[in-house]
Amino acid sequence: MAGPEEDGVVASGIEVVEVAEAQGILSAGGGSPFSEEELRYARDRADPGRRLAARLAAKRAACRLLGGGVGEADVAVERGAYGPPSLRFSARAHERMRALGATRALVSLTHERKQAAALVVLLRDAR
Repeated sequence: MAGPEEDGVVASGIEVVEVAEAQGILSAGGGSPFSEEELRYARDRADPGRRLAARLAAKRAACRLLGGGVGEADVAVERGAYGPPSLRFSARAHERMRALGATRALVSLTHERKQAAALVVLLRDAR
């Protein structure tokens, strides 16, 4: 069994968010932690609250792992037409990731009727 030194994992975290919380942010308007692209993606699909809740969970998990003053607006979840989701970091978040020794991040999203969750894994390249 590989340990943290061998498997390349710097840190991992999971977050669960109530869909109602994301729907509240969506209807509140200003001060949203979501990028315009994230809002557009969610609004173009059924149940935008679920999709935003999953993204909010990813942002919170990433922020917790990165620390150092990185906020939810410093992390965006992107998704290609058919590809898996990925994280886009602000310069501050990217700098924190590098300071922790990570070179990339993976994210997995899931949602159901009332809750959404995300797993974020920070990885370093194999040496």
